Amino acid sequence: MSIDFMPYVFNAAENIWRIPAGCDTDDDRFSINMCNANALDVLEQLGFPETSVSDVPVPIDDFLDRTTRALRGSIDRPSPAMDVRTSQTGYGMAIIIGGRVEGYVQKRLHQLAVMARESRAIGATHIGWS
Repeated sequence: MSIDFMPYVFNAAENIWRIPAGCDTDDDRFSINMCNANALDVLEQLGFPETSVSDVPVPIDDFLDRTTRALRGSIDRPSPAMDVRTSQTGYGMAIIIGGRVEGYVQKRLHQLAVMARESRAIGATHIGWS
């Protein structure tokens, strides 16, 4: 399972959230994907603990403020490296949680900030994840 972070704009006429034109053609720039465990750690740093789905996308300026505060608050304090972990379920399936390098959370926060700024420049008003 994984979580995608993407830019949105509200279409009032249709009462739905849409990916802005220009953001829907370049997944590498405008869609950031993380495994659930890593995304939850990033969301916690952004002040959204235990929020794996954004019911309503967050205003882009608020999202950028949160990424900036999280990055500033972690200067000289990178997130710790994590080893690969494996757990066995009661019904025989092994769950493998991949490791990550030191500073992984800050790297992803930076990527999210860049994506949000570039998305805002071409018309996005919100960032959501699911």
